Amino acid sequence: MSDTNINLNNAPQTQGEYGADTESIQAFSLMELVMLMLKKWYWFAISIVICLCAGYYYVASTPKVYKRQATILIKDSRKGSNDISAFSDIIGLSSRRNVDNELFILQSRRLMVEVVEKLGLTTSYTTKPGLCEIDLYHSSPIEANVIDGFAGKGCAFDVHIKGNDKIAITEFRAKDLKRRDRKQVINASFGDTVQTPVGRIVVNKTPFMILEEYDGETISVSKGTPNAVANTYRNAIISAVANKQSSIITLSLNDNVPQRAEDILNSLIDAYNNDAVRDKQIIAETTAEFIDERLGIIGQELGAVDKEIETFKKENKIYDFESEATRITTESSAFKTEGLSVENQIEVARYIRDYLRDDSREFSLIPATTTFSGASGSALNSQINDYNLAVMRREKLISDGAVNNPVVQELDRNLISVRNAIIAALDSHMQALGIQLQSIRKEEDKTNRRISSAPSQEKKYLTIARQQRIKEELYLYLLNKREENALTLAITENNARIVDSAFGPSRPIYPRTMLTLLAALVIGFIIPFGVIYIMALLDTSVRGRKDIERFLSIPFLGDIPTYDGTLSRGSVAVHENGRDSISEAFRILRTNMGFMNVHGKSIKVIQVTSSTPAAGKTFVSTNLAVTLAMSGKRVLLVDLDLRRRTLSKHMGHRSDPKGLTAYMSGTIDQAAQVISKSRMHEGLDMMYAGLQPPNPAEMLMSERLDGLFAQLREMYDYVIIDSVPAMSVADAMIINRLTDLCIYVIREGVSDRRQLPDIEALYRGNKLSNMCIVLNGSHYTKHGYGYGYGYGYGYGYGYGVSEDEENDKPKGIVGKIKNGLSKIHGKKAEEK
Repeated sequence: MSDTNINLNNAPQTQGEYGADTESIQAFSLMELVMLMLKKWYWFAISIVICLCAGYYYVASTPKVYKRQATILIKDSRKGSNDISAFSDIIGLSSRRNVDNELFILQSRRLMVEVVEKLGLTTSYTTKPGLCEIDLYHSSPIEANVIDGFAGKGCAFDVHIKGNDKIAITEFRAKDLKRRDRKQVINASFGDTVQTPVGRIVVNKTPFMILEEYDGETISVSKGTPNAVANTYRNAIISAVANKQSSIITLSLNDNVPQRAEDILNSLIDAYNNDAVRDKQIIAETTAEFIDERLGIIGQELGAVDKEIETFKKENKIYDFESEATRITTESSAFKTEGLSVENQIEVARYIRDYLRDDSREFSLIPATTTFSGASGSALNSQINDYNLAVMRREKLISDGAVNNPVVQELDRNLISVRNAIIAALDSHMQALGIQLQSIRKEEDKTNRRISSAPSQEKKYLTIARQQRIKEELYLYLLNKREENALTLAITENNARIVDSAFGPSRPIYPRTMLTLLAALVIGFIIPFGVIYIMALLDTSVRGRKDIERFLSIPFLGDIPTYDGTLSRGSVAVHENGRDSISEAFRILRTNMGFMNVHGKSIKVIQVTSSTPAAGKTFVSTNLAVTLAMSGKRVLLVDLDLRRRTLSKHMGHRSDPKGLTAYMSGTIDQAAQVISKSRMHEGLDMMYAGLQPPNPAEMLMSERLDGLFAQLREMYDYVIIDSVPAMSVADAMIINRLTDLCIYVIREGVSDRRQLPDIEALYRGNKLSNMCIVLNGSHYTKHGYGYGYGYGYGYGYGYGVSEDEENDKPKGIVGKIKNGLSKIHGKKAEEK
């Protein structure tokens, strides 16, 4: 035999194997966990389907986000190497520092406000034809203008398009707007100016209006202030330098509309370049004003000198000089010309030095009109050029409201240092020119001494003519510079070179469909796994025969399948000649009881007990008694649970005065008077508990009870005692003296697994006679903790199960779910 035989091999197990602690009793192996999850596969299927549907809804309802990126190259403002490079670290003209400054300008609010106003980003139009909201950037069928009211503060409202050019404006939203005004509905037509809670509104059609497509649609209009919208996009744009050695800046923006992101980045680059061009044009315009001013002054002086020559010749009647005078004059002309050039440079240097020393012109641009010659002159030219660029950078930072910015303050200190350096360089350059002029004058004096004999009139004429040439040369020089400045103004160069205009992939970067669905799939697997695992950890009930054989050395008499039916009063689950699993299970119990006669003493009195009242001991004792009666035995079923009298209540005799307590108290003398015939089987008699005594334990210890059971042993083949729970009160231990066999009922899914060590202690301490275990409420399963029923009463049509039971087994996932819910409901009903 297999399961039909009683398991007596557990008896010799050692204390170490069965003395398990609470943690080992509550734990289960990896294989058991896998089998448990496979058993609950349909919950995984339901959870995965729900999570995938939720993931699909999230993907379908979330607006798509696209990434666009642009790259620009910041041109280095330094031109070659010169003496000003010694001041580059002081005044912040290095390439890297220049890139950082330009990056700050690109992120300025002023430029972004210009972009927002250019693209009309203060007004957005959205619609929601399905699950996802769509932004109608540059494709809106309507154009809404708020004339007054909340126009400068920001507001929002919905425009519902009706037929016949009719619209309805509703759902007004604005800060400080009263609640009653938000739900107003304003009916109007296209082109009408209507008064609304947020101000006067005019809604016009656009070329994108197709009445058949937008009829009945609602378009949400949101109007923000330029500063607020600019701040939003400033925070959204990410600006970064490619690396420390380069001057390449990368601009990126994530937006729901890829075209809008491209327009914003491209417009920002255009605004930055235009701003730089305007800065250079300001320098050129300032230089042009200076040149025009100097041309006017020098033109007047040149006219005065020409008039003086004309007057001199008229007064002295001089039209030509002698050939000798001409030759001598020609000889000294070279020295005079060179001297005139040096004096011109000294005068220009003196003017620029006085210009820089003027405190009223602090941080003003130095007129770029002169190109100094020589090595020191080249350094001066570079210094003045870099000083003007630094001044323009300072003005640009101040225009963004950064007067107290540490960068501006540091730049001011650097400008002062460079200004003083330029003044010192001018003084040095003037001293060098003075020395050069003295040398020229010496050579000129030598020549003049050779013509000292010339008439004084000619000397005076030559002096006047020299002044004329000085003014004429300076005048021509300024005319040349004016043309150069005009050319610079016409072809002003941008600061940034566009490496890549705004571009990006056509696929959105968020939400990622496959990643979202994969996450939903994982979550759909984790949720049921976690719930089932936690429920398994929190479940301290006996999980099946495997738990009993693992933690107990007590002989296992058999297991009783779960009975899903409903028993009426006085009825049982077993049937004579029945082929159902319940009847077969009790027949196996009846057979296995014969193997418990290990001491040669016949088994007549059988006590049925448990740890808790909900284990089903009354169910087992009643059906076992009927099964024994069906085999032709004389059986008496005794209710010795004097406290709850569950068996008597089930049979409808809970308060029967002719019960066991009446006999034991002496009210009834004859045992036959407390024995009643049972309606369950003709070979079964009943002895009810009777009225509840005040001292049940003392009554069970009376000798009168011993005498009664001595008589019953002679009258019946089997006496089945429905006893009290052994873990609750001492009644079961008291009754043990009367019994030959103790059947300890453990119910799967109800009995606490942590009580198994206490049950093992009862067995090892011989507290209950000839103790054995019956597992009640066992569930047949291919996966999990039970073994199934196997021989004699295993599930399977034609082998212990009726055809009706086979047809009633749940089919498919829906049937399994319904069956699971019905089992949960039935278990709660049994516990109640």
